[in-house]
Amino acid sequence: MVISKYLKNGTLAILLCATLFCVGCTYNESPTYSTTYSDTYRLSIWRNDWQSDGEAGHWFKRFSIPNITKDIVDNGLVLVYYKNSLNNWIQLPYSTTLYNNYGIQFAEEMWFGYAIGTLDIDYVYTNPADMTPPQLLEIKVILLRL
Repeated sequence: MVISKYLKNGTLAILLCATLFCVGCTYNESPTYSTTYSDTYRLSIWRNDWQSDGEAGHWFKRFSIPNITKDIVDNGLVLVYYKNSLNNWIQLPYSTTLYNNYGIQFAEEMWFGYAIGTLDIDYVYTNPADMTPPQLLEIKVILLRL
């Protein structure tokens, strides 16, 4: 009778939803974050520092970074960025499609891998007019222990 009147016009349903929403939400005024900043590296890769894997346009460089520890590998983060021609830091992995002066489409790609004590940077540049890596590639590595 009275309930059916409220159900008919939807008021009871709205009140029920509002009650569940308010009761179901909690707010923590002082959250605890356990991130501990570990280390930052600025690395430079010059054109003649790259090694080729034998595939045209594919290059790699391995760095020794002792602060990439088992704790970082198991419980942390390794973030890697490169500086583009506009002096902006771009996070890896990175991939783009470009066109050379002859209108031919090609790719530029960068990615990284890491293990305890090492960081590998891979670079692919498939421009058929010139497959050499850039003269200088600046890299920023940030290690975080969580």
